[in-house]
Amino acid sequence: MNHVGESGKNGQVGSSNSHARHSVEGAKRILIRGVNWVGDTVLSYPAVQWVRLLFPQSHLAILVPAHLTELWSTVPYVDEIIPFHPGRGLRFLWEDLALSRSIRQKGFDLAIILPRSVHSAIVPYLARIPIRTGYGQPGRSLLLTHRIPRDQSVLTCHRIDYYGRLVAPLGHLSGSHTPQLSLRDEDRQWAENRLQRENVLDGRILIGMNPGATYGLAKCWSPRRFGELGERLAQRRRLSVLLFGKEEERSIGSDIFHRLQGIGIDLMGKTGLLQLAALLEKCHLLVTNDTGTMHVAAAVGTPVVALFGPTNPQTTGPCGEGHRIIKKNVSCSPCYQRVCPTDHRCMEGISVDEVEEIVNGRIREIQP
Repeated sequence: MNHVGESGKNGQVGSSNSHARHSVEGAKRILIRGVNWVGDTVLSYPAVQWVRLLFPQSHLAILVPAHLTELWSTVPYVDEIIPFHPGRGLRFLWEDLALSRSIRQKGFDLAIILPRSVHSAIVPYLARIPIRTGYGQPGRSLLLTHRIPRDQSVLTCHRIDYYGRLVAPLGHLSGSHTPQLSLRDEDRQWAENRLQRENVLDGRILIGMNPGATYGLAKCWSPRRFGELGERLAQRRRLSVLLFGKEEERSIGSDIFHRLQGIGIDLMGKTGLLQLAALLEKCHLLVTNDTGTMHVAAAVGTPVVALFGPTNPQTTGPCGEGHRIIKKNVSCSPCYQRVCPTDHRCMEGISVDEVEEIVNGRIREIQP
């Protein structure tokens, strides 16, 4: 992992608002404010592991939205998970105050705040954690004791390095890290049983498809093309297509599932996060938009064919070996828009032919 910024000796934090460097060698209780999204959670694993390696004897807690608790429940280098329910309005202000009081009683010495939002820094501030470090951001710098510059190099680096740079000032560790998601035996057994009920564990190829995307329709390849891809693949090989996605994305998946009669298995909205990971581990390949499921698949070792449009694979691409990225070089990309204001050329330019060719190439490696 590349490290930049105010790296110092082990146990020191560089401060932009202090003339001295504050030692954290004695930090016995560390709180990490985790991120709010599935994909970013996976990409933050190496940074959290880095903290564990720097502070092997310290108590390490992660503060995360409740819906992401599962993704931290099998992480071996976290001692405590503190869930909360994110929201807006006066009611959630009172919940922030209650959470802050609870965290204050735990006596944390150091808080590392991974998100860049103002809200993510409020609870550590109200909890009076002595050292609070995170990216400097207008509107929240006063909530931090130590600020990491969020310059252009930070904005253009991969998310793994983006979170790693928040840890770098605490101490240096060499080498790079690829996120790995640990699975429980019970989740693997659940996936085994689920696929046995579908009668697909008979040597056939299992292709995962994830046609949705949390951050807007602009990131989505056409459902019609996903369906056509599945139809074409099935004409040449004996396979089944596993459709993944959230409950609210079922409208996207229904058209695809209709086209995949006989080879499609609709799993959209029907799994927990670790059950999803266990099913992805069973897949030989995942074809996906840029979304959290892509990172979960990569973290369990499943090769990914990722379709990128309005986002940048250099910052959010899948990590590890064996993945393929398809992206068109168009002048308006990356735009990071939720909905395309023009002709969606970045995704419309990705043809079924080229995706099919790449997927078939990967399948030939599995079954020559």
